[in-house]
Amino acid sequence: MRMNKKILYLLTFLIIIAGCGFSAEMTDNIKKGISKMALNRLDDALTYFEREIASNPRNGLGYYYAGEVYYRKANFSKALELFQKAIEIEPNRAAYHLGTGIAYLALGQSDKAIEEFQTVINNAPGTYEAKQAEQNLAKIKGMKRDREIVEKWQNAEKNVQVEKVVEKKPETPQMQILAQTVSIDSLVKDLRFGQESKRKDASKMLYNFTSSQLEPFLPQFISHMEKEKNEEVKKNLLLVIGKTQTQQAVDYLFGVLENPEKPFDTKMVALAALSETLSPAAAEKLKDVLDKMVSAKIKKREDARARIESIEKRIDDLESQKFVLRNDITKLRTQRQSIYDKLNVQPAVEEGPGVGPVPAPGIAPPSPVPAQRQIEILTPEQIRQLRAQLRTIENDIHNKESRLSRLEKQVENLNAEKTKYEQLLVKRPTTGSVKVLGVTRATTVQPQQEIPPGMPPQMVPGVPQVQPSFTQAGSEEEQEQSLALSIIKILGRIGKPDYLPVIEKAWEEYKADSFELDYGLVRAQLGSYEYIDQLAARLQEDYPGSDQDEVYFRADIVKALGNYLATHENQDYAELIGYLAESDPNQVVKIAANQALSKIKSKEEKPARQT
Repeated sequence: MRMNKKILYLLTFLIIIAGCGFSAEMTDNIKKGISKMALNRLDDALTYFEREIASNPRNGLGYYYAGEVYYRKANFSKALELFQKAIEIEPNRAAYHLGTGIAYLALGQSDKAIEEFQTVINNAPGTYEAKQAEQNLAKIKGMKRDREIVEKWQNAEKNVQVEKVVEKKPETPQMQILAQTVSIDSLVKDLRFGQESKRKDASKMLYNFTSSQLEPFLPQFISHMEKEKNEEVKKNLLLVIGKTQTQQAVDYLFGVLENPEKPFDTKMVALAALSETLSPAAAEKLKDVLDKMVSAKIKKREDARARIESIEKRIDDLESQKFVLRNDITKLRTQRQSIYDKLNVQPAVEEGPGVGPVPAPGIAPPSPVPAQRQIEILTPEQIRQLRAQLRTIENDIHNKESRLSRLEKQVENLNAEKTKYEQLLVKRPTTGSVKVLGVTRATTVQPQQEIPPGMPPQMVPGVPQVQPSFTQAGSEEEQEQSLALSIIKILGRIGKPDYLPVIEKAWEEYKADSFELDYGLVRAQLGSYEYIDQLAARLQEDYPGSDQDEVYFRADIVKALGNYLATHENQDYAELIGYLAESDPNQVVKIAANQALSKIKSKEEKPARQT
């Protein structure tokens, strides 16, 4: 019974608040849906809003609130569709345009979002909706600034980005000069015993040595990882360990990847180090790492749902207690007011020492007594009894108000905890940039210069520091996403169709708008060609030849197209590859196109030989 009263109280409150802007359309379905939404029972709320749409399709509120539910469920495309339907019915509602703008923003379409927010500001200046629109416009500006920062960071990290070329590069002349100038033994000593600045320099310079030179020191590198405190040195050292390309190194790096205590930015470096060489057995293990990441994320959401359910029950119980307390306090205040009214109307002539009325701060003045009603004259004993009763009531009110305050604080803390778990349930597609690794490490070869005898390489302009410090920006959640997408990219390169179910499951958990075409390429590499048209279209877009990431991305698309044409007929794609083999300005893409043409010609020649 108490619970029913509590829900009725909440419902009444929500209807009053929501009705301020939409009173004409606040049907029973809308009111009930809002109450369910306030309790975060989204599926129940959606049922009422869908009933409203079915019974009253010209009420924009049904579509608007259904869109709100889908937005909270992270189905932003469906939310956008419903918000736009509400606008078709009532084009001048500022709230509808605000919702549409927020949905566009979630989908990464910031230009369209800006248009909607500007419509709200122009058509409803000074309103709550306009203020929200202004805040979102400020957020978009911040996102643009963030993207610029990410781009600068990515440019600074080009030397540790992962290239898509399979063949190994020979050791550069700079590395040979480095080996003649600085001994690996002295760098290892600097790494183990030097001050922090020396350890940083040594961890960077060690990467310039060959795998055969580094391999004898591998046990010392692994041992030092457990002692080192500086994160930059540890990350540089992970890449040095990976460069040895030994089974011991592979086992150690997988240990880092599978360690739940290691931060995701460190795991990203371990993955980059593993990508120096990846055997079929290691690739299989990497697939298992991705599968475990997905399972852990799903388990975390299941635990969050159970925690939310438990918290909601506790909140419901506390709300019931609050409701009862408020009623009790209201009754006690009414009794207190009645006693004050009686005491304050007693004639002064009847009062003895210590008997007269007592000031009552915060208490309403006594109600006026009608002239025809005779005042009840109380005896001193009756007055003393009323005062004693008054003190008891005051004490009860104080105790109940204190308890109510404690309950409100508990509810506030529980709601904060619930919000934290709710955030784990929402899959938010990333609309910004995502740092993703590929397969093998890229090194930027610069013109060779002579090193004066005895001069450390880091002092000489033009000698590349192949191993700069590796940093991973973003929150822990973003770093986890980057790691998962990087593994997806690597598994796609290996091209084993058996990996596709794990990759699909991982994509559902970690998808990012900016990575979707890369995901389409991974699917194509594994023999699933749903994105083949978008991939082919990418080859006809303009691109700067200096963007090495884009160059190798296009080369991989060309290879995937060649595989596609080996089992499918498409004259346009075949002619596109032929054109790229002749005319693409970048040699890497040309080579990939010629390799793809060879596959196509081999396929054409087989039937000819058979005849």
